[in-house]
Amino acid sequence: MTNTLGLDISSTKIGVAVIGSNDELLHSDIIKFKSELPLEDRAAIFESIMRKIESKYSPYYVFVEEPAIMYRAGSTAHVMAKLQRFNGMCSYACRKVFKQNATLVNVRKARKALGIKIPRQKNIAKHIIIEYVKNTYGDDFKYQLTYKGNPQPGTDDRADAIVVALGGIAITEETS
Repeated sequence: MTNTLGLDISSTKIGVAVIGSNDELLHSDIIKFKSELPLEDRAAIFESIMRKIESKYSPYYVFVEEPAIMYRAGSTAHVMAKLQRFNGMCSYACRKVFKQNATLVNVRKARKALGIKIPRQKNIAKHIIIEYVKNTYGDDFKYQLTYKGNPQPGTDDRADAIVVALGGIAITEETS
């Protein structure tokens, strides 16, 4: 059985997904970090959780969403540097745990490989990704709604991790 791990890494939370050999959703979770924790401690927690993933699922492929390299509204050089630094720490932890380098996946290429189209409207991408994953996995992808009817924070990170895993598989198959 060939399992695939998908990761959506940010410095405050990480979406984690494990997809089975028949594209079934085996695991979907979010790792949340306390804001006062240094990045090194967050990376150590991440590595510990990845060891549990390794022992339970033994993923053959490890795909990580490529970190953003362009500024977005509200981002600063400091924020971008922190994200790049933490992504590198997590990628190194993956190498230690899974005995392979994680493959970086461009999120746009992953979406394209899965046929996900994101209109140029503001703040709609998260909802489209969550809807895609919900349509793909039905009741296997559970999440709560806030009192305003929006998906609970972190749901988008879990959905992104699934898209990274599925997109990574599709891209790998295209190039094979």
